[in-house]
Amino acid sequence: MTHARSFVAALVAAFVASSSAFAQIPALTFNQTKLGQAGMKFLEIGQSARAEGMGGAVTGLEMGAASMFYNPAGLANTGGKCTDVYLGHTEWAADVALNAVAVARNTPYGVFGVSAMAVDYGTVKGYQMTVSGAVTGLGNLDLSSMAIGVGAARKVTDKFQIGLAGRYAVEDLGLVNSSGSKTSVFVFDAGTLYRTGVGSSVLSMSIRNFSRQARHQDEGYDLPLIFRIGLAADLLNMTDMPSDNMSSLVVSADALHPRDRAEELVIGAEYGLMQKVFLRGAFRTGRDYANFVPKVSTTPPMTTSLVSLGAGIRHTIGPTAVGVNYAWSNAGSLLGSVHRFDVQVGF
Repeated sequence: MTHARSFVAALVAAFVASSSAFAQIPALTFNQTKLGQAGMKFLEIGQSARAEGMGGAVTGLEMGAASMFYNPAGLANTGGKCTDVYLGHTEWAADVALNAVAVARNTPYGVFGVSAMAVDYGTVKGYQMTVSGAVTGLGNLDLSSMAIGVGAARKVTDKFQIGLAGRYAVEDLGLVNSSGSKTSVFVFDAGTLYRTGVGSSVLSMSIRNFSRQARHQDEGYDLPLIFRIGLAADLLNMTDMPSDNMSSLVVSADALHPRDRAEELVIGAEYGLMQKVFLRGAFRTGRDYANFVPKVSTTPPMTTSLVSLGAGIRHTIGPTAVGVNYAWSNAGSLLGSVHRFDVQVGF
């Protein structure tokens, strides 16, 4: 029980310390916080239903091929399988949908993966305003965003593993007569996982969307760079008591430092029954931008809110393991609910 108590104490301390630290951030004006000043935001949208059922607080978890969209170090352990395949679908706001696929292969030299994601914007009508203020219709715009990537991860020791990934991201605003409508950029991700030796606890970090500025026409902008530090553990495997390893209670906390908004803390949990049925949920503490009125206050208020719920099933057929997951996420009063579905197969 000592390990479990130590982990819970560390988790509570991290939550309290982070909340206090966030609350002490000096009041900043709306411009100084750089809110919304990052482009290609589709790169920041979580793809995995399992991960987003835990609020995206999965920096310290090994998720096979799905780790390509979170912490590439998680690729290093594919659960004993040689190949892992991930397919995901996200129903975003305003009828926007995202589709993702990733494949990871275990080799004697490490685990290598490939990934791809694309955004379906549906039907979007375009309009143009002239210098005189007149507005003319441009018809339906052929908007598109996509990214393809490769990644690799390796266990350096039995406690430490590292992962790297690179992606080629493309975004097209669909303006037929504009030479600056389409832009592309190379994006890099990196991460580590470290098993502390205290029960099943894992310390982790990741940095995502590191790149040069992208440009549309004559305007340059940064990508949604985000740095995460995570702490995770299976609380049912933190004790010295004998366990049948058939049930699990994974608790994970991620502290986020995004480029275009204030810091956040997300705590997610996943309960696994007989390693076949899984229930998930997550809370977030951070600045409430959805209800922020700049004319009333210069600093968004601190809030703690439920951000997601999810469930999944996993079934093994011979050497093949199949998992199906669903997640509901609260994207705020402006964007509403987000639904995710995914299938993951390891063999």
